[in-house]
Amino acid sequence: MKPAQIKVNDKGMYQYFQEEAGQVFKELCKKENPYMPMQFTADAIVEICRNLEVFYSRKEVMEEACLIDNVLEILHQYMGIEGMENLLLSNYAAIENAIFLEYSSGGTPGRIREHYKHQFRNAYLGLLLLDRMKLDRALEACLQEENNEYASYIMDCIRRDMEEGIAQEDAKQNTLREIIYKSYFAAALFHDIGYPLAHYFRASEQIQQFVPFFKIVNPGVKTEFPEIKAILNNSLLFRTIDAQEIKKKYENNDHGCLSAISFLMNFYFSGSIYNLGKGEKNRCIVEMAAVAIYKHTDKFNGADRMIFSRDPISYLVRICDDMQEWQRFMVLIEDTHNYLMCTDCGRIIHPGVDDAREYECDCGKQFRKITAHENKKVNYVDLCDSLTLSFEKETIVVDLHYNYYRQIELILSDYQGVIFREKGLQELHRMLQVQKYIPKIELRYMLSNNPVYLIQKMIEESMKDDGSIRQWIDHMKEGERKEHLSDFYEEYQRLLPEVKQKFGEKLEENAVRYARASKEFIKKYLGEIYQLWDFLSPEEE
Repeated sequence: MKPAQIKVNDKGMYQYFQEEAGQVFKELCKKENPYMPMQFTADAIVEICRNLEVFYSRKEVMEEACLIDNVLEILHQYMGIEGMENLLLSNYAAIENAIFLEYSSGGTPGRIREHYKHQFRNAYLGLLLLDRMKLDRALEACLQEENNEYASYIMDCIRRDMEEGIAQEDAKQNTLREIIYKSYFAAALFHDIGYPLAHYFRASEQIQQFVPFFKIVNPGVKTEFPEIKAILNNSLLFRTIDAQEIKKKYENNDHGCLSAISFLMNFYFSGSIYNLGKGEKNRCIVEMAAVAIYKHTDKFNGADRMIFSRDPISYLVRICDDMQEWQRFMVLIEDTHNYLMCTDCGRIIHPGVDDAREYECDCGKQFRKITAHENKKVNYVDLCDSLTLSFEKETIVVDLHYNYYRQIELILSDYQGVIFREKGLQELHRMLQVQKYIPKIELRYMLSNNPVYLIQKMIEESMKDDGSIRQWIDHMKEGERKEHLSDFYEEYQRLLPEVKQKFGEKLEENAVRYARASKEFIKKYLGEIYQLWDFLSPEEE
């Protein structure tokens, strides 16, 4: 039986880890041998929450704290790999606050999206695909055929446990499923733990160019690769991937490589990798997770791409990483102001041309900015509200719900911002094509920097038609607001036939030719566009 549509967002994630995730792991395996876990103390909670509150609301922070507690319970009760929780209880959020505001020495923004919550979201998305969308069956079928070195490694670990009496023949299938779920969960949960290190090395390079540096700081802040290799030489990562390739990514501060090495060091440097409980299963989970973490930043040229049948666990981590778009923001510091709408006439109150402190509205109202702070803003750029998973004719359909109004706003500050998202999704699309074992996966989304096209789509996808929009405007109280809305809607209708000539393609890269016209249209009508968007949007449940 195919599952119904699954709406995937943060609200669903918090509920899932509170109510369902533990049950999924409970059905997979019995509780592991207990050990003394690192305590999630009150001080640790307070520190994490304070750091998160810099960028998140207090409600979100409280939900995040509960999520961490739920994940810790899974790590302790069902993963049973001592020391893994150490990687979760860290000051990652504090470092990420600095990463958000990172700019290059040339003054350009780093365009770095958030990674801390993103790791939990990846874990959630992958568990939904494995359990509810039944991708676990595809991974089992692929691994049982042992057509690649990772499949052979996993099945060998299971066979050795059977020979030693740790696993029974009739439990072979269950052990395989357990390794799949746990390897994915660990990889997704820690796939970006090396991002703070990448940030540190970038900052270190800048500091070493600082004139008063003089030997006060040792330039050799990074462990030499031969030492890393000596410690991790017996790991599956170093046994299956050429050391020179790993070295190249390590020296380039690739965060996937740094994350994998950090993850493995947690177990190898202490020697605990050789004592992870009875049998081979737990070591297998750690080793497979590290490989998947490493591979999630692999680059591909031309027709080359990641293939499911060669390493299905790494493939799942990669596509979930690329697919996790909802509520994932980046921070930009810009010379922009708040766009305020006049409640009388519906137009935008904008700063004056000669004096940026003087704000005025088309209806004649005047305002003055009296704060002495310069008008720079920290903007949270977050375009995707949620995604939906569903089945259609044996195809897994992934609908990415990008917010049309936010895309219109983004045109004012970053005309080509959606181009970067489109390129990433096109790479994901190529990776999803013609893969053995798994059903077809189709991406659906709409990204645009054409304001008229975005307005057209928000109308098309609403429950209201042209007649209901005109009726809404006609029933407004007489005045400037009604007049401006009517003018805007008539202008929108007039522009529809000539939208390409005026604003370019749906995704337009020619900023020189079309950006100015798009921005001027939005500045003139943003108040009316917002009112239309508000009218078209369904009421929240």
